[in-house]
Amino acid sequence: MPLLRGLVIGLFLAFANPALAAPALIADPAHDRVPEPSSPARAFQFESAILGQTRQIFVVLPPSYERTGPERRYPVMVVLDGEANVATATTVSEALAANGQIPECVIVAIANRPGRTDEESARLRVQDLTPPGLSVSGSSASENGDKFLDFIERELLPEVDRQFRGDAPRVLIGHSSGGILATWAAATRPGIRVVIAIDTPTLFGDDWLPKKLIAHATASARSKPPTPLRYVSYEARYGWRDDTWRALTAAAPRSWILQREHLDHENHTTMPMLAMYLGLREVFRDYSMLAAPTTPGRVLTYYDSIGTSLGATLVPPQPILRRMIQDLIAEGRGADARKTYLRLTSTYGPPADQQSLIARIIDAEQRPAPAETVEQLLAHPFPTPEQARAYLGEWTGHQWMTPEEPRDKTITLRVWVENGRVVGETRNPAAPPQFQVRRWEYLKITPAGMTWGFMNGMQPRALVLFEGMRHGETLSGVNRFGGIDFREDDGSPPPPLHFEYVKARN
Repeated sequence: MPLLRGLVIGLFLAFANPALAAPALIADPAHDRVPEPSSPARAFQFESAILGQTRQIFVVLPPSYERTGPERRYPVMVVLDGEANVATATTVSEALAANGQIPECVIVAIANRPGRTDEESARLRVQDLTPPGLSVSGSSASENGDKFLDFIERELLPEVDRQFRGDAPRVLIGHSSGGILATWAAATRPGIRVVIAIDTPTLFGDDWLPKKLIAHATASARSKPPTPLRYVSYEARYGWRDDTWRALTAAAPRSWILQREHLDHENHTTMPMLAMYLGLREVFRDYSMLAAPTTPGRVLTYYDSIGTSLGATLVPPQPILRRMIQDLIAEGRGADARKTYLRLTSTYGPPADQQSLIARIIDAEQRPAPAETVEQLLAHPFPTPEQARAYLGEWTGHQWMTPEEPRDKTITLRVWVENGRVVGETRNPAAPPQFQVRRWEYLKITPAGMTWGFMNGMQPRALVLFEGMRHGETLSGVNRFGGIDFREDDGSPPPPLHFEYVKARN
């Protein structure tokens, strides 16, 4: 429903039956963009019956929004002090989402009420962001924090869901007094499951606020299942005391994600960007593609489980889906690659390279069924100590791509028995530090010799297999990618790596 048309219908219903009136986000052409010219935020006016006020709201839609249909819905990230923080939240969240570390979100930033003076503006802000029962900077102990959260949960979020395909999980980010309201929401609003509190003054009222969250943690730990929560506190000047934070972590259910960190080289005003980056990365650490399984068949189940813990349906990160397509094409599983491609386009829209990607999928569909898969190779049992007896010990030698390549870097193979099981590793001192010792993930004794290998650790996902032929005390041969049909751009196989090892000792 167009926004202006929604206003007309909303006004008609209000006059016909006030109980049916639905608040709407109304386009605000006079403030169509926030002051930061790089921000894509659009400004709206929201008539709130709960607050009895018109509030300015900034909305930032995720990059894939215009390319996807009505069935695609997005988590909603609510940002307090919206006029100051929307550009930072947008920059940070879009960078993390592009890297596959957090889901794409609809960002909803709520501007503070402007007063006639700076002092009045500050007082209005404290009124909105302070929960009843707490006095902040000389405020009363009966401020509007609960009413403000009611406005967010009962008016703003439903309208964002309706107009902009918002959905759970709800993320709330607050800085300073905004952190006070965000922490209060963590303690009292189970529908808000993800909270980032930035430099929050928690000491007011003899730790009134921490005590509320600790009480909620205690009650949640006793419920079955526990109420989910992901709460992080980043601090420079203000924050939690060590003893109250220990009490919170001790009381909380194991399923909660809790993180507290002091940010060096930051102060109260400089820290929001870094705190938002670290906070979003932390609360979605299990969503990150860096935490996801690399096996294509396990990815969708994995993300379904994360969605369950957040009370939402989450789609895998775009880089994960693209990686799955590449891996499935390389494995010759064209039909599965096509299914994943359709999921990619329905959740993120057609990619820029869709024509070449479709052509590769069609080519994979036309190939014969793969003779082996990465999973089959990884599941192959290692030989018994007796079967591997002739190969136990150390082998030293070299590997090379071309005959002219110097062979002055000695590589060592070790095969031994550990706790009754055969294990093996390759030691290459000339390799980068993380690759100098590679534990074998595949080992097979063949009539002609020994084949061993390990995962390549990059795209396309494959086992690097060294197929050695034994001649006396010498193992020689070439390597190949196992479990995939890897080809160069011209369709040719990659050049093999040659190797030769001599038995050094048993």
